[in-house]
Amino acid sequence: MILLSVLTNIVLPVFIIIGAGFVAARRLTIDAQTLSRVSLYVLGPALVFSKLVETTVTGTDLVQIVVFTVVGTLLVLALSWVVARLLRLNRSTESAFVLSCSFVNSGNYGLPLVLFAFGQAGLERALIYFVTGAFMMNTVAVFIASRGQAKATTSLLNIFRVPMIYAIVIAFAIRAAHLEIPEFISQPLEMTGNAAIPVMLLLVGIQLAGVSFGKQARLICMATLVRLVGGAVVGIALATVMGLAGVTRQACIIEHSTPTGVMTGILALEFGTEPELVTGVIFASTLASIVTMTLLVAWIS
Repeated sequence: MILLSVLTNIVLPVFIIIGAGFVAARRLTIDAQTLSRVSLYVLGPALVFSKLVETTVTGTDLVQIVVFTVVGTLLVLALSWVVARLLRLNRSTESAFVLSCSFVNSGNYGLPLVLFAFGQAGLERALIYFVTGAFMMNTVAVFIASRGQAKATTSLLNIFRVPMIYAIVIAFAIRAAHLEIPEFISQPLEMTGNAAIPVMLLLVGIQLAGVSFGKQARLICMATLVRLVGGAVVGIALATVMGLAGVTRQACIIEHSTPTGVMTGILALEFGTEPELVTGVIFASTLASIVTMTLLVAWIS
């Protein structure tokens, strides 16, 4: 019963939206880069800011989730870098491979999945993972994405081009100062943030409409394996080592095992780092996660 519910109520809606983007791109003239920039510079920051200021998770749970997210991401990053080195990839392809393996779809895929499986308590913890992951995405991932075509110093500077990092800092400052955000500001921010998830999923479909998988099928399959299987193994092992328990353990493991994040495709497109490869991994890992995530949720519940 749980397997069928996860499949029909969580995974299928995601694919319907992706399919709508795919069909639209085939029938209409759509500028994917412009849409990706709207997501990167407007919708994404609004989503992260509005979710961060709302969360009620504090204390030990918050620290554990933040540490789990950072350490877990870096462990998978190291694993994917080793695999990329063994495959002897060039710099741009290596960056795309590491990017697509290391950063997950903890927002539009992970959040509803955790909510369904573990309720509001799970969702609140998943939001901390999501926000921490967004910080990693907009610092480490931006560096990796731009590193494919830029020098190290330029890659570091590109981190500060992305407004998401400022949204996170401002949100933390507001929470620390116990400030109340005026409704005429909070409402439009929340509305704008709510638009981020469907737009990002539509963008995946739009990008997929122009993707050919034949040339990079081997790399796509390898990256998908590292992301889904490697990510799950690292997540379970790290949660055990850290002594995570209850809904915190469940939410962290599920979030850490989700498929490649939609934002990686946006970053790859923005910085010209093999976007076809990254988008291919997004598609393949999302499709394969129908099996892996359904089984994992059933096992960990």
